[in-house]
Amino acid sequence: MRSTVPRLSAVGLTVMVMGVMAVMAHPESAWAEESPTSAAGSISRPTMQQAGPNNTLNGPPSARDIAESRPAFRRRFRDSLAHTDTAVGARTASETLLAAAATEDDRTLKWMMLDEARRLGEAAGQAGLVTRAIMLASAFYDFDAIDMELRSLKLIPLRGLDAKRATNLALAAEQIATRAEADQRLDKAATAELLAYRAWQRAGNTPAARQAAARHDALERP
Repeated sequence: MRSTVPRLSAVGLTVMVMGVMAVMAHPESAWAEESPTSAAGSISRPTMQQAGPNNTLNGPPSARDIAESRPAFRRRFRDSLAHTDTAVGARTASETLLAAAATEDDRTLKWMMLDEARRLGEAAGQAGLVTRAIMLASAFYDFDAIDMELRSLKLIPLRGLDAKRATNLALAAEQIATRAEADQRLDKAATAELLAYRAWQRAGNTPAARQAAARHDALERP
């Protein structure tokens, strides 16, 4: 059944789905460890051409389809999913699922791989893995990617992050804020900037935190 969430504008959609073709062509770079360069930097997003107007997408698979495919999914990734109780294991499993999803033809299994990769990215405190999973999914399924990514990043516990992972979380949140503002979803943009502010604080980057706070305040002004 087709998703009923609001569609993104052309600007927001272009930013959101950037990179899938490059991910497909160069998977060795897509799964590399996150390495932020500066407070003003951003998580690297490969580029792709925007889908044409006739390339409409269907929503994610139904709960019934997912339930029917779950046994096959668990059998296929039994070894990888057996070690997700640690941050390292969760990260490794997430990367495995992302790599497999890039070439998966079965629509339901692809969604399950990407959704589990997103969840494991949350568990590992790896904002980049969350972003990659949702970015790739948004090229094949019609859903509210901004809302999903923001909700996922908010589930990452800040207290458990070191400076590097906190920085990556802040950068990912600022990317969401930029996309949401371009789509005139100012409430989402303000929420994302608030998350960025808290993540910059956790990372110990006071100047970047102040900038995020200022952007948050500007978005909330009537």
